[in-house]
Amino acid sequence: MRLLGILGLTFFALLGMTACNRNEHALAAEHLLMPKQDRAADAHGTLSREHAATITVSEADLAERFRRLSERCTSDSADHCTILQSDVSTGPFASGVIRLRIDPDAVDALISFAASLGKLEHRSTQVEDLADTIQDTQSRIQMLTTYRKQLLELQAKAGMNIDAAIKVASELSTVQGNLEQALGQAAFQTKRTTTDIVTIRFSVTEQKAFWRPIRDAVRDFFGNLSNGISQAITAVAYILPWLFVVIPGLYLVRFLWRRRGR
Repeated sequence: MRLLGILGLTFFALLGMTACNRNEHALAAEHLLMPKQDRAADAHGTLSREHAATITVSEADLAERFRRLSERCTSDSADHCTILQSDVSTGPFASGVIRLRIDPDAVDALISFAASLGKLEHRSTQVEDLADTIQDTQSRIQMLTTYRKQLLELQAKAGMNIDAAIKVASELSTVQGNLEQALGQAAFQTKRTTTDIVTIRFSVTEQKAFWRPIRDAVRDFFGNLSNGISQAITAVAYILPWLFVVIPGLYLVRFLWRRRGR
């Protein structure tokens, strides 16, 4: 009995430490459950915006212009600019793309800077209203927070009943995991409404020129010639064995035809 009492006291001590950590998550939940009008003022509404722009540059300037745009994002911490994707390729299909997350107030300045690196060919904006999704997440957080509070109250009434305490602790663990997941979703939704996504694509002007395909054909002439010769040799290798079947067959058909004519 003394050993059982010691194990019980140790178990409830661990639960008390867990409850302290859960209080910190409760404070975070209360922050996310602020009145809608206050949250709208902090998050600039419930709209998520994605912008896209296409800039044409010369092939010789592609790498340098791409680097300048990347450096502008990484060096300007005031706009909270974060590069999410960066890809540039050279060759017959030279192009570049940068996808980044930035403060809404800095979007126009960023696209203007990108346009100054070449010629702005296209710009578009897509808007998604997350009001319903945010409201659903808030309701789920509130429900889980209330349920967790009830479980904590039930845990306090469990006393030294080890079986009941274990069941309550198991349910608390499940609720805590669901609550942390909902808080993560709410944080991501806040990020989507407080920052914008911008995708800037670089296209090469020479790809539209009349002489570009001719230049590529001349440059690849010897490579295409070698490929053609190799394919011809391969074709002969496939056809040659059939000659030993086709030629005797033709002679046989001719012999039978002449015999029939007699």
